[in-house]
Order: sequence, then structure tokens, then C-alpha cells
Amino acid sequence: MGEENALITGASRGIGKAIALRLARLNYSLFLIGRDNDELTSTAQECEELGVSVLVKAGDLTDHSFRESLIPFVLDSLGFIDVLINNAGSSDSAPVQEADLVSWDKVLDLNVRTVLHLSRSILPHMMERRKGAVINISSIQGRAVVPKGGIYCATKHAVNGLTGCMFEDVREYGIKVSSIMPGYVETRMTRALEKVTENMLSPDDVSDAVEYVLASSPRCCPTEVVLRPQRAP
Repeated sequence: MGEENALITGASRGIGKAIALRLARLNYSLFLIGRDNDELTSTAQECEELGVSVLVKAGDLTDHSFRESLIPFVLDSLGFIDVLINNAGSSDSAPVQEADLVSWDKVLDLNVRTVLHLSRSILPHMMERRKGAVINISSIQGRAVVPKGGIYCATKHAVNGLTGCMFEDVREYGIKVSSIMPGYVETRMTRALEKVTENMLSPDDVSDAVEYVLASSPRCCPTEVVLRPQRAP
């Protein structure tokens, strides 16, 4: 594969880090976004050891000014983006009637508005080049409802709907748009749950799915990829 450019959000650790390392092995130049500068730098160093160039920018994607300036900054640095991985996300657990709406607004902002804003900013450039891919890391809870999961389920349902509509908007330009919906993945976020972590998916399982989408032929687009742990966590 020739050198291409990928932007990955939430790349400091977990799923985002696994995707960054996978794309580095596929010879993508990377621009990595995350909140924790030290962890982001560590991820970048591991990717650079695989022989690719890596740029990083630490910041909070719920900060409107940071988010709005991000794509122009990335394009100025790289020239173009072939792949956008919208991975950054968060959660909050509470019954709707007890919800801390400030916290829920932050989850909504990161999980949905960031996906919308970054995709809207980069898609016109992909359309000009008539190539590209937008992959949104969603969740199996985008197809489910669970107690105390109101904001997380709502945002992931929204991401899945947005992804499907986005594909319809740009499919004729040869742009792939896909929603990857994993079940429980063993990450820092899920280790605190009362679950059997060794039965969870690994972050590499998600990066496998990303590679699968990117490797699909120009004649098809895997618009939805659902990943379930083989054994119940």
C-alpha cells in the first residue's frame, strides 16, 4: 500500500492506540488526537518505530475552538486526509430521571457533535479527491437499550444513524463510510465493570475491523460491522 494519511481521535490508548498501530503497519502517515499528551506521545513513538511519520495534537474535542480549528490545522500539516477515524468517546451511567445533564451534555458533545463536526469539515476535501474513508467507532449499544444507559445508547444510536446517512450523501464519490459496533472491549473504561475481562474483545479486534473496511473493494462498502465477544463477558 502506498503512503496515505489518517487522522485518529482518541488515539492515546485502548482502541484508538490499537488502530494507530495497525494503520502504521499499513504505512499510513498519522495525525493523532487525544487528551493526554504523555500517552499520546508514547503512542506516536511506537508508531514511528514502525517507520511512518506521526504528528500529534493534544486537546479536548468538546472545546469548540479546538474542534473547529483542528481540520484546517491537520490539512495544513498533511495536505490531505485519506482516512478519518472518529474514535474518541465517553460515557455516563444514570437513570434518565437522575441524570446530571451537564455530564450528559459532555457525552453528547464528544460522542455525536465531534463526529458530525469533524466529518463535515473533512468530507468536502475527500469529495474533491473522490476518495477516502470515514470510520466511526460506535457500539453494540447503538442497537440496544439498557438500564442507566440513556445517554450512551442515545449517542451511539445517533452515530449509527449519522453514519448511514453520511454514506448515502457521499457514496457516489467513492468514499467509504462505516460504523463499527463492538460489544465489550477490554480497555481502561471497561476494567472497572463487574465483567469477565478475559472474555471481552481486545482493541486489536476492532483494528482488524478497521483494516477490513479499508481493504474492501471499490465495488462495496461495509457500512456496518458488528463485533460480539465469542463468550459472554
